[in-house]
Amino acid sequence: MSSHLQLRILSLSFILSAVSACGTSSEGTPSNSAGSTSAGSAGSGSGETAGTGGAGPGSAGSPGTGECQPNPSPANTTPRTECTAPAGYRNLFSEVLCKSAADVQAKMTGIVQQLFHGSGEDQPIYYQLSANASQAYIEDIASGDVRSEGQSYGMFIAVQMNMRTEFDKLWNYAKGGMQQPSGVFAWQMNVDSCTPKSTGQAPDGEEYFAEALRIADRRWGSTGAINYRAEALKIMAAMAKLDFNANPAIVKFSQNSNFSDPSYVLPAFYAEWACFDTANASLWRNATSYGRSYFPKVYNASTGLSPYQANFDGSAYGPGNTFNADAWRVPMNIMSDFELNRAGTWQPGYAATHSAFWKSQGLDTYGSSFSLTGTPTNQYHGAGLTGANAMLAFGLSPADGAPLLQAAWDQGTPTGQYRYYDGTLFMLSMLYLTGTFNLYY
Repeated sequence: MSSHLQLRILSLSFILSAVSACGTSSEGTPSNSAGSTSAGSAGSGSGETAGTGGAGPGSAGSPGTGECQPNPSPANTTPRTECTAPAGYRNLFSEVLCKSAADVQAKMTGIVQQLFHGSGEDQPIYYQLSANASQAYIEDIASGDVRSEGQSYGMFIAVQMNMRTEFDKLWNYAKGGMQQPSGVFAWQMNVDSCTPKSTGQAPDGEEYFAEALRIADRRWGSTGAINYRAEALKIMAAMAKLDFNANPAIVKFSQNSNFSDPSYVLPAFYAEWACFDTANASLWRNATSYGRSYFPKVYNASTGLSPYQANFDGSAYGPGNTFNADAWRVPMNIMSDFELNRAGTWQPGYAATHSAFWKSQGLDTYGSSFSLTGTPTNQYHGAGLTGANAMLAFGLSPADGAPLLQAAWDQGTPTGQYRYYDGTLFMLSMLYLTGTFNLYY
């Protein structure tokens, strides 16, 4: 849940006892086996470069090839078969803007390095728990708390960047201080503490925890100090029981609510879970299918803007439910699924409509909250929204996508008060845009 939204309808309250070092973790000290990175070295030792995860254009405009020649069509045009590797992972900055692979890799690594291990007081969001060196947390600087959203985002970013030490420390904190016996997590914790600031649970954190752990099992295996596979399956079982409506199959805003948050709907995740969590495969397949049909019912046909909350049928939940910080994430959810799976034909139309709206507002000046018909309600412009909107380029021609990609490329790594939400969304979107993201088939 976003740092910009302080009020949550959290229906299931619980009390977490304050314990030293956020509980007794069965994992112990994070593994230092191959693949781990040292603190202050984001992604080091991986031997990878952005956009090298699979086939597809990524060399257009490489140094020495002359004038940039953007690829005129998407790399993946055929719907992906379930439980198989994607056709490739596109590096749009090389493909469309003709940035060299080395420059793209340096850009991605630099962003993560600063937000995880930056030297200035206004740079990092990743901090080690003072009471236990085996645990770490992602801090929401503006709100002065730790959130299941940010903790799980940090893990998702860490596994993609091959930062196993950081991943394990983040998970040890989440498991030791945030997770309750049912498998779900406290959504808000006090900083550098094992105690909750607010009780209740928000499913977006659970979704990213589960997917980060599932990918960690694929990338690093589960025979070390942490059984990533078992932990992922535990969370998926809890979500299937507590966090998802069955008919239609869609994630709830909170456990007892009868509406959703469109930015929580992640078909790209559910499609993978159907192949991984066989006990709940039917639910995940239904959630994948319904999620893809849900978004066209949610977003405004003229602007592409989505509401913060929506009913299970896709209509806006309550009067005045507008586009705000949570809804920034919707383009990332839609376009990551489209790029990986090519399921559906409506996504390029959505990308064209939504990108045209942002261009009409001025890519350097548009605000962060709007009525669904496009009336701005503030003028704040953050890196998180810039990155998420660049994801629309996966459904656009190179000419139409280039301005959005250029805006993301020119965006500096967030610093200061709002660097948590802006920074995590910027990192997540850049994983996809640089071709760094990988499912590890």
